[in-house]
Amino acid sequence: MNDLKNLEVKLDSFDWNTRRDAFLKLIDMVKKGKILFPPPAPRINLHFHTFFSFNAYGYSPLHIIWKAKELGLSMAGSVDFDVLDAINEFQWGSLEVGLPFSSGIETRIYLSQFSDLEFSSPNEPGVAYYMGNGFTRLPEKGSEAENVLSFLKQVAQKRNLKIIEKVNQYLNPVQVDYHKDVLSLTPSNNPTERHIVIAYVQKAETVFTDKDKRALFWSERLEEEISMISQLLQDPPNFFDKVRLKLMKYGGVGYVKPDVGDFPSQEQANKLILNLGALPSFCWLSGYPSGEKDPKFMLDFCLANQIETIFIIPDRIWDIENEIKRGSNLKNLYMITQECQKRSVPIFVGTELNKYGQKLVDDFDSKYLDPFTSYFLESAWLLWGHMVLELSSRRGYNSSWAKETLPDRRKRNTFFALLGKNIPADREVIKKIGEKSTPDLIKEFG
Repeated sequence: MNDLKNLEVKLDSFDWNTRRDAFLKLIDMVKKGKILFPPPAPRINLHFHTFFSFNAYGYSPLHIIWKAKELGLSMAGSVDFDVLDAINEFQWGSLEVGLPFSSGIETRIYLSQFSDLEFSSPNEPGVAYYMGNGFTRLPEKGSEAENVLSFLKQVAQKRNLKIIEKVNQYLNPVQVDYHKDVLSLTPSNNPTERHIVIAYVQKAETVFTDKDKRALFWSERLEEEISMISQLLQDPPNFFDKVRLKLMKYGGVGYVKPDVGDFPSQEQANKLILNLGALPSFCWLSGYPSGEKDPKFMLDFCLANQIETIFIIPDRIWDIENEIKRGSNLKNLYMITQECQKRSVPIFVGTELNKYGQKLVDDFDSKYLDPFTSYFLESAWLLWGHMVLELSSRRGYNSSWAKETLPDRRKRNTFFALLGKNIPADREVIKKIGEKSTPDLIKEFG
């Protein structure tokens, strides 16, 4: 293994000092001209899961930053399920290499007023994926925001234990211990369903060391032909998905039907997001769920509840083989994008990277995305503009300063996007922007 590859491997160490030192050595190689980055291109990814929740390739926040620079991204955003553990690392690393950035959280909320409608969480009426983007700091000890964050983690742990209890019974003699087999797969004790899947697959390898016996075991438990299982075992990513779908998703033996108390309300989630100066984002899946069919209805709800941004994963909309389905999907994407533009609601996009095979960045050169890319990019620059002012002077997009100074959302969007386009990810420049008076900022970017 050469020096470069060795350092890239160390970027994913669970030990902070190890990955920081590797990152600094890589930066030194860039400074010495041993590594050349491409110039930033009009491509962004605002939805990179890190290994603090689940990244399909085990990437740490620093490794994601490194990949973003290698790809020539103009901006990158970290997002993790139910935790904000990546914030400080992502902020430090991005500023070290001059990469505009954002950090966020993803969770699920329960909308009691829409208990009969489906949103972005299939087969779970009233439940929707929800995000906060543009975090610049962690909550203070004992604060309301910290209490919400603790609640999210407790609920996730409780659900994980319920899943394992059910699946252990079904997969006996392949049984996992939550603390020994699952938590060890994470750097900060925040496992997801995907970690649990890996733990079961690894445990099966120790219980059934013979490949044929292992294939027979999975064939029986997953109720599939042994020939198909033998093939899937040679393709770990798809095998992991098969195990998760059969055992843990809706209809599976380990599926845990959510109760009302298992998710925060939208108001609770906003206490975490808004109290830390970030932007609430409602996740849009495809336009097919009953709660998404009418974009006007969905955006009416959002804007009435302090949700002024939408998050979309475009790749799963258009990059499919079925042309008829693609056409229908793109029609839905056009409808939600058009309605967001009418109402000046920013749309943030990314690829997640929490599933094997997902792209490192959307194909912004695709003819299918062409009608939408300019708005996606403009929204990203708005988010970076928010980051700059929130970092430097607590005058971000949702601050009282922003609402009072720029009460018209269209003008506020234009201001923050223009600021974002013109301010580099440089600590000194950001600091100086924060020292500017309101008249000076409006004169320059308003």
